Amino acid sequence: MGNEAKLEFDQICENYINALYQGTTGFISYKAGEKEANAKNNIYLTYGEILYPSVNTLIEHLEINNQDIFYDLGSGIGKVALQFLLKTPVKKAYGIEASDGRHQQAEKVYRTVRQEFPELFSGDRELKSSRGNFLEMDISDATIVYTCSTCFSDELLNSLSQVFDRCPNLKYILSMKELSSKIPLDRIIEVDCTWDKSKCHIYSRPVQV
Repeated sequence: MGNEAKLEFDQICENYINALYQGTTGFISYKAGEKEANAKNNIYLTYGEILYPSVNTLIEHLEINNQDIFYDLGSGIGKVALQFLLKTPVKKAYGIEASDGRHQQAEKVYRTVRQEFPELFSGDRELKSSRGNFLEMDISDATIVYTCSTCFSDELLNSLSQVFDRCPNLKYILSMKELSSKIPLDRIIEVDCTWDKSKCHIYSRPVQV
């Protein structure tokens, strides 16, 4: 695909995502004491999104193939997992989100994508949102993980690092905050988000020869 065709396809993807999420927001109102109660269980529902062009920038720094399995931990309304499915050859793109309202919005959009473009799911490709605490979910098949960890506590970051270290096939971790994972830090890049610019830490496991 030539550069002009790539740019045209990219614009089509961005326009499609914008249309799917028109009138949709991941921002929610907390009930009294809800935020504090969730924090005790290492669940942080503060919302923000990495912007579409910045997800493209992250993708450009990764070597992705049709056997890769992508997870977004704290996936909100599901935009990043959808963009990975549209813009890369990943076999599976999963989001895990603690908020039921956000999860339901993601699944509604995903159902529309499945209905409108069934060809995207040939070869058993998957796009899925799950509701739950990602520390309690099985992500052992992950090869690429993204987490918008800006508001995570040090305790949660350490727990996540331990989870990542137990994923045998994990190639890349993308995290807004620094981790203590045994997987080496490869680079830090600046990305644009809904709240401001942020720094995304890219951890990369050396290829075993």
